[in-house]
Amino acid sequence: IVYSWSLARSSTITVKLRSRTRPLIPPDTYFRRSNGSVIRLGNTGRVNTGGSSSHRTIFGGRPFRSPVLCFLVAIPTSIKVFNWLATLYKGSIDIEVPLLYALAFIFNFLIGGLTGLVVGALAADVHLHDTYFVVGHFHYVMLGGTGFAFIGGLHYWFPKMWGKMYNKAVAKLAFAIIFIGLNILYFPMLILGVMGMPRRYYDYLPEFHTLNQVSTVGSWIMVTGLIIMLVNLFIAHRKGKKAPDNPWNGITLEWQTKSPPPLYNFDKMPKLAKGGPYNYPNAKNS
Repeated sequence: IVYSWSLARSSTITVKLRSRTRPLIPPDTYFRRSNGSVIRLGNTGRVNTGGSSSHRTIFGGRPFRSPVLCFLVAIPTSIKVFNWLATLYKGSIDIEVPLLYALAFIFNFLIGGLTGLVVGALAADVHLHDTYFVVGHFHYVMLGGTGFAFIGGLHYWFPKMWGKMYNKAVAKLAFAIIFIGLNILYFPMLILGVMGMPRRYYDYLPEFHTLNQVSTVGSWIMVTGLIIMLVNLFIAHRKGKKAPDNPWNGITLEWQTKSPPPLYNFDKMPKLAKGGPYNYPNAKNS
């Protein structure tokens, strides 16, 4: 999901590159590095039993293997983050809803990744193991990371799938509410973990009460944003305005056909920009 979304995001934010600039990384080099980091990340995660070994370092894990593999995962992950950020360089950025989710994904994913290094360090994990710090870390990666990437991809390909365009103002409002709610919900959990609050308990000590209340309010805010987002997409699907075939001015293949696509995708040979579908400096000539 994240990899597919990163391709979508790069199409969205770099299509307006000025003709006098050049990409930081050539397209072919970018995709070689990107694909290589994805493969390395998958292999390391598989050996690391899905990344969960760092959560079992103290209890039932292998004290040497777990932290080493946890830190190794950070290498291809860091390459991916630099890949994503490099697509912003020298670009005339068009702030659309998918880009907002893309930037929020990077922010949330960085918090989740950096807190993962903390629980992978044996000395720190002695204190943080099985606390709410692990809960906050996990949800920043899964919901703040993968969840935001999925929602961003959904907004990007919605007009391609259904041929309808959602209300962008409402979509941006929903994004702001979801982003704020998520951080109010999960960031206090990191603090609670540092304070020593264990996870998997139905009750807690009085000193943990205030931050748990803050976290609860954050969940209400986030759910409100999710409801607004889903209602907006549902209304757009039922009676939204007809979307143009290429609302993002993308030059990749999926935007060179009708929205939604015909049965065989293309009625005629698509016309691509000179140099290939990712040669953004030539996008205006396509």
